[in-house]
Amino acid sequence: MTRTELSPQYKEELIAFSRYIIYQRRLSEKTREVYSSEAERYLIYLTERNADPYSAKPADIEAYIIFRRGEGAGERTEGRILSSLRAFYRFLLQEGDGDGENPAKLVEKPKERVHLPRVISAEEADRLLASFPADDILSIRDWALFELIYSSGMRISEAVALDVSSYRKEERTISVIGKRDKERIVFIGDAAINALDIYLSSVRPALLHNPRETALFLNRRGGRITRQAAHKRFHEAVERLGLDATIHTLRHSFASHMIENGADIRSVQEMLGHSDVRTTQIYTHLDTSSLLSFFDKYSPLSDTEDDE
Repeated sequence: MTRTELSPQYKEELIAFSRYIIYQRRLSEKTREVYSSEAERYLIYLTERNADPYSAKPADIEAYIIFRRGEGAGERTEGRILSSLRAFYRFLLQEGDGDGENPAKLVEKPKERVHLPRVISAEEADRLLASFPADDILSIRDWALFELIYSSGMRISEAVALDVSSYRKEERTISVIGKRDKERIVFIGDAAINALDIYLSSVRPALLHNPRETALFLNRRGGRITRQAAHKRFHEAVERLGLDATIHTLRHSFASHMIENGADIRSVQEMLGHSDVRTTQIYTHLDTSSLLSFFDKYSPLSDTEDDE
Protein backbone atom coordinates (compact mmCIF):
# COMPACT_ATOMS: atom_id res chain seq x y z
CA MET A 1 0.00 0.00 0.00
CA THR A 2 1.48 3.35 -1.09
CA ARG A 3 1.60 6.28 1.29
CA THR A 4 -0.56 9.25 0.33
CA GLU A 5 1.55 12.20 -0.78
CA LEU A 6 0.71 15.47 0.93
CA SER A 7 0.54 18.71 -1.01
CA PRO A 8 3.46 21.18 -0.73
CA GLN A 9 1.15 23.49 1.24
CA TYR A 10 0.41 20.82 3.84
CA LYS A 11 4.08 19.93 4.11
CA GLU A 12 4.91 23.58 4.77
CA GLU A 13 2.12 23.75 7.36
CA LEU A 14 3.57 20.73 9.18
CA ILE A 15 7.06 22.24 9.25
CA ALA A 16 5.68 25.52 10.59
CA PHE A 17 3.53 23.65 13.12
CA SER A 18 6.58 21.76 14.35
CA ARG A 19 8.44 25.05 14.91
CA TYR A 20 5.40 26.52 16.63
CA ILE A 21 5.32 23.65 19.14
CA ILE A 22 8.97 24.12 20.09
CA TYR A 23 9.50 27.88 19.89
CA GLN A 24 6.10 29.32 20.78
CA ARG A 25 4.43 26.68 22.90
CA ARG A 26 7.83 25.65 24.35
CA LEU A 27 6.82 22.01 24.58
CA SER A 28 9.19 19.07 24.66
CA GLU A 29 10.78 17.35 21.69
CA LYS A 30 8.75 14.24 22.47
CA THR A 31 5.53 16.26 22.39
CA ARG A 32 6.61 17.84 19.10
CA GLU A 33 7.11 14.39 17.58
CA VAL A 34 3.69 13.18 18.75
CA TYR A 35 1.75 16.31 17.72
CA SER A 36 3.47 16.55 14.33
CA SER A 37 2.92 12.87 13.60
CA GLU A 38 -0.77 13.06 14.54
CA ALA A 39 -1.29 16.20 12.48
CA GLU A 40 0.34 14.50 9.48
CA ARG A 41 -1.91 11.44 9.80
CA TYR A 42 -4.94 13.72 10.01
CA LEU A 43 -3.93 15.60 6.87
CA ILE A 44 -3.40 12.32 5.01
CA TYR A 45 -6.89 11.21 6.09
CA LEU A 46 -8.40 14.45 4.78
CA THR A 47 -6.42 14.31 1.53
CA GLU A 48 -7.68 10.81 0.80
CA ARG A 49 -11.25 12.11 1.17
CA ASN A 50 -10.73 15.29 -0.84
CA ALA A 51 -11.34 17.36 2.29
CA ASP A 52 -9.27 20.09 3.90
CA PRO A 53 -8.59 21.08 7.51
CA TYR A 54 -9.59 24.73 7.07
CA SER A 55 -13.32 24.02 6.70
CA ALA A 56 -13.50 21.12 9.19
CA LYS A 57 -16.30 21.01 11.74
CA PRO A 58 -16.43 19.19 15.10
CA ALA A 59 -18.34 16.35 13.38
CA ASP A 60 -15.40 15.90 11.00
CA ILE A 61 -12.98 15.62 13.92
CA GLU A 62 -15.29 13.08 15.58
CA ALA A 63 -15.47 11.09 12.34
CA TYR A 64 -11.68 11.00 12.18
CA ILE A 65 -11.42 9.75 15.76
CA ILE A 66 -13.98 7.04 15.01
CA PHE A 67 -11.91 6.09 11.97
CA ARG A 68 -8.79 5.79 14.12
CA ARG A 69 -10.76 3.78 16.67
CA GLY A 70 -11.53 1.35 13.87
CA GLU A 71 -7.78 1.01 13.32
CA GLY A 72 -7.37 -0.01 16.95
CA ALA A 73 -6.82 3.30 18.74
CA GLY A 74 -7.60 3.06 22.45
CA GLU A 75 -8.73 5.70 24.94
CA ARG A 76 -5.26 7.08 25.54
CA THR A 77 -4.52 7.30 21.84
CA GLU A 78 -7.83 9.05 21.22
CA GLY A 79 -6.96 11.60 23.90
CA ARG A 80 -3.55 12.12 22.31
CA ILE A 81 -5.12 12.59 18.88
CA LEU A 82 -7.52 15.21 20.18
CA SER A 83 -4.78 17.09 22.08
CA SER A 84 -2.68 17.12 18.91
CA LEU A 85 -5.52 18.41 16.73
CA ARG A 86 -6.46 21.08 19.27
CA ALA A 87 -2.87 22.33 19.12
CA PHE A 88 -2.85 22.08 15.31
CA TYR A 89 -6.01 24.14 14.92
CA ARG A 90 -4.79 26.64 17.47
CA PHE A 91 -1.75 27.05 15.23
CA LEU A 92 -3.86 27.39 12.07
CA LEU A 93 -6.04 30.02 13.68
CA GLN A 94 -2.98 31.96 14.79
CA GLU A 95 -1.64 31.77 11.23
CA GLY A 96 -4.96 33.03 9.88
CA ASP A 97 -5.92 29.83 8.08
CA GLY A 98 -8.94 28.97 10.23
CA ASP A 99 -12.51 30.26 10.44
CA GLY A 100 -12.16 31.72 13.94
CA GLU A 101 -13.24 28.68 15.94
CA ASN A 102 -11.18 25.68 16.95
CA PRO A 103 -13.30 22.68 15.90
CA ALA A 104 -11.23 20.24 17.96
CA LYS A 105 -11.96 22.26 21.10
CA LEU A 106 -15.66 21.49 20.67
CA VAL A 107 -15.06 17.74 20.68
CA GLU A 108 -15.25 16.18 24.13
CA LYS A 109 -12.20 14.25 25.22
CA PRO A 110 -12.83 10.56 25.89
CA LYS A 111 -12.87 9.69 29.57
CA GLU A 112 -10.08 7.29 30.30
CA ARG A 113 -10.41 4.42 32.68
CA VAL A 114 -8.06 4.60 35.62
CA HIS A 115 -4.92 2.70 34.69
CA LEU A 116 -3.11 1.82 37.88
CA PRO A 117 0.67 1.97 37.56
CA ARG A 118 2.73 -1.08 38.45
CA VAL A 119 4.38 -0.98 41.88
CA ILE A 120 6.49 -3.31 43.95
CA SER A 121 6.20 -3.80 47.69
CA ALA A 122 8.60 -2.20 50.16
CA GLU A 123 10.03 -5.67 50.83
CA GLU A 124 10.66 -6.24 47.11
CA ALA A 125 12.29 -2.82 46.80
CA ASP A 126 14.58 -3.64 49.74
CA ARG A 127 15.47 -6.99 48.18
CA LEU A 128 16.26 -5.34 44.86
CA LEU A 129 18.42 -2.60 46.35
CA ALA A 130 20.30 -5.11 48.50
CA SER A 131 21.14 -7.29 45.50
CA PHE A 132 23.97 -5.21 44.01
CA PRO A 133 27.44 -6.68 44.69
CA ALA A 134 29.62 -4.50 46.92
CA ASP A 135 32.84 -5.59 45.17
CA ASP A 136 31.98 -4.17 41.72
CA ILE A 137 32.18 -0.42 41.13
CA LEU A 138 29.48 -0.33 38.45
CA SER A 139 27.12 -2.27 40.70
CA ILE A 140 27.76 0.23 43.51
CA ARG A 141 26.97 3.04 41.07
CA ASP A 142 23.75 1.27 40.05
CA TRP A 143 22.80 0.79 43.70
CA ALA A 144 23.30 4.50 44.42
CA LEU A 145 21.34 5.54 41.31
CA PHE A 146 18.35 3.28 41.95
CA GLU A 147 18.38 3.94 45.71
CA LEU A 148 18.19 7.66 44.93
CA ILE A 149 15.26 7.20 42.55
CA TYR A 150 13.34 5.10 45.06
CA SER A 151 14.12 7.58 47.85
CA SER A 152 13.07 10.67 45.92
CA GLY A 153 10.62 9.54 43.23
CA MET A 154 12.53 11.32 40.47
CA ARG A 155 12.36 10.22 36.85
CA ILE A 156 15.29 8.36 35.32
CA SER A 157 15.79 11.24 32.86
CA GLU A 158 16.08 13.59 35.83
CA ALA A 159 18.47 11.29 37.70
CA VAL A 160 20.96 10.86 34.85
CA ALA A 161 20.92 14.64 34.25
CA LEU A 162 22.08 15.38 37.81
CA ASP A 163 25.42 17.05 38.41
CA VAL A 164 27.58 16.60 41.50
CA SER A 165 26.57 20.11 42.55
CA SER A 166 22.91 19.04 42.54
CA TYR A 167 23.48 17.05 45.74
CA ARG A 168 23.42 19.02 48.99
CA LYS A 169 24.28 16.59 51.73
CA GLU A 170 24.00 19.06 54.59
CA GLU A 171 20.44 19.90 53.55
CA ARG A 172 19.64 16.26 52.63
CA THR A 173 18.32 17.47 49.27
CA ILE A 174 18.79 17.09 45.53
CA SER A 175 18.09 19.89 43.07
CA VAL A 176 16.18 18.35 40.16
CA ILE A 177 15.42 19.84 36.75
CA GLY A 178 12.10 18.35 35.65
CA LYS A 179 9.81 18.71 32.66
CA ARG A 180 9.82 22.08 30.90
CA ASP A 181 13.05 22.91 32.78
CA LYS A 182 11.25 23.41 36.08
CA GLU A 183 13.51 23.09 39.11
CA ARG A 184 12.36 21.43 42.30
CA ILE A 185 14.11 20.47 45.52
CA VAL A 186 13.53 16.93 46.75
CA PHE A 187 14.50 15.49 50.12
CA ILE A 188 16.19 12.11 50.30
CA GLY A 189 16.40 9.52 53.06
CA ASP A 190 19.27 8.01 55.01
CA ALA A 191 19.60 4.97 52.72
CA ALA A 192 20.07 7.16 49.63
CA ILE A 193 22.50 9.48 51.45
CA ASN A 194 24.56 6.49 52.55
CA ALA A 195 24.61 5.06 49.02
CA LEU A 196 25.57 8.42 47.50
CA ASP A 197 28.35 8.96 50.02
CA ILE A 198 29.88 5.57 49.25
CA TYR A 199 29.56 6.15 45.52
CA LEU A 200 31.05 9.66 45.66
CA SER A 201 33.96 8.69 47.91
CA SER A 202 35.10 5.45 46.28
CA VAL A 203 33.41 4.86 42.92
CA ARG A 204 33.02 8.13 41.07
CA PRO A 205 36.73 9.03 41.50
CA ALA A 206 37.64 5.64 40.01
CA LEU A 207 35.38 6.20 37.00
CA LEU A 208 36.33 9.85 36.46
CA HIS A 209 38.69 10.51 33.54
CA ASN A 210 38.16 14.22 32.94
CA PRO A 211 38.33 16.37 36.09
CA ARG A 212 35.97 18.88 34.45
CA GLU A 213 33.17 16.31 34.11
CA THR A 214 30.21 17.54 36.18
CA ALA A 215 27.85 14.56 35.87
CA LEU A 216 26.92 12.87 39.14
CA PHE A 217 26.51 9.37 37.69
CA LEU A 218 29.27 8.23 35.34
CA ASN A 219 29.60 5.36 32.90
CA ARG A 220 32.65 3.12 32.63
CA ARG A 221 34.28 5.60 30.23
CA GLY A 222 33.94 8.50 32.63
CA GLY A 223 31.07 10.26 30.85
CA ARG A 224 27.48 10.81 31.91
CA ILE A 225 25.47 7.59 32.08
CA THR A 226 22.57 7.46 29.59
CA ARG A 227 18.96 6.53 30.23
CA GLN A 228 19.34 3.57 27.91
CA ALA A 229 22.33 2.20 29.84
CA ALA A 230 20.53 2.65 33.16
CA HIS A 231 17.44 0.84 31.83
CA LYS A 232 19.63 -2.05 30.66
CA ARG A 233 21.35 -2.38 34.03
CA PHE A 234 18.03 -2.24 35.88
CA HIS A 235 16.49 -4.87 33.62
CA GLU A 236 19.41 -7.20 34.30
CA ALA A 237 18.98 -6.72 38.06
CA VAL A 238 15.23 -7.39 38.20
CA GLU A 239 15.57 -10.33 35.82
CA ARG A 240 18.02 -11.99 38.22
CA LEU A 241 15.48 -11.59 41.03
CA GLY A 242 12.44 -12.56 38.98
CA LEU A 243 10.73 -9.19 39.58
CA ASP A 244 8.31 -7.61 37.11
CA ALA A 245 9.47 -4.00 37.20
CA THR A 246 11.06 -1.15 35.27
CA ILE A 247 12.99 1.84 36.57
CA HIS A 248 9.76 3.87 36.45
CA THR A 249 8.25 1.30 38.81
CA LEU A 250 10.58 2.69 41.48
CA ARG A 251 9.02 6.14 41.03
CA HIS A 252 5.51 4.70 41.22
CA SER A 253 6.44 2.61 44.25
CA PHE A 254 7.94 5.64 46.02
CA ALA A 255 4.69 7.58 45.60
CA SER A 256 2.49 4.64 46.56
CA HIS A 257 4.52 3.85 49.68
CA MET A 258 4.55 7.51 50.74
CA ILE A 259 0.75 7.67 50.59
CA GLU A 260 0.39 4.30 52.33
CA ASN A 261 2.47 5.71 55.17
CA GLY A 262 0.36 8.83 55.57
CA ALA A 263 1.88 11.46 53.27
CA ASP A 264 -0.65 13.99 51.99
CA ILE A 265 -1.36 14.17 48.28
CA ARG A 266 -0.05 17.74 47.84
CA SER A 267 3.34 16.86 49.32
CA VAL A 268 3.67 13.85 47.05
CA GLN A 269 2.68 16.04 44.10
CA GLU A 270 5.53 18.43 44.91
CA MET A 271 8.05 15.62 45.33
CA LEU A 272 7.10 14.01 42.01
CA GLY A 273 7.06 17.32 40.15
CA HIS A 274 3.49 16.92 38.88
CA SER A 275 1.96 20.17 37.64
CA ASP A 276 -1.58 18.84 38.18
CA VAL A 277 -2.61 17.11 41.40
CA ARG A 278 -4.98 14.90 39.41
CA THR A 279 -1.93 13.09 38.03
CA THR A 280 -0.81 12.33 41.57
CA GLN A 281 -4.25 11.14 42.67
CA ILE A 282 -3.72 7.87 40.79
CA TYR A 283 -1.68 6.73 43.79
CA THR A 284 -4.65 7.13 46.10
CA HIS A 285 -6.37 4.52 43.91
CA LEU A 286 -3.42 2.22 44.53
CA ASP A 287 -3.73 2.76 48.27
CA THR A 288 -7.45 2.03 48.10
CA SER A 289 -6.74 -1.16 46.18
CA SER A 290 -4.29 -2.21 48.89
CA LEU A 291 -6.84 -1.52 51.61
CA LEU A 292 -9.47 -3.47 49.72
CA SER A 293 -7.23 -6.51 49.50
CA PHE A 294 -6.75 -6.43 53.27
CA PHE A 295 -10.51 -6.03 53.75
CA ASP A 296 -11.21 -9.04 51.54
CA LYS A 297 -8.68 -11.10 53.44
CA TYR A 298 -9.45 -10.19 57.05
CA SER A 299 -12.86 -8.55 57.38
CA PRO A 300 -15.71 -10.65 58.82
CA LEU A 301 -17.97 -8.78 56.38
CA SER A 302 -16.06 -9.99 53.35
CA ASP A 303 -17.97 -12.51 51.24
CA THR A 304 -14.67 -14.22 50.40
CA GLU A 305 -14.40 -15.56 53.93
CA ASP A 306 -14.82 -19.33 54.19
CA ASP A 307 -18.13 -20.62 55.60
CA GLU A 308 -17.77 -22.36 58.94
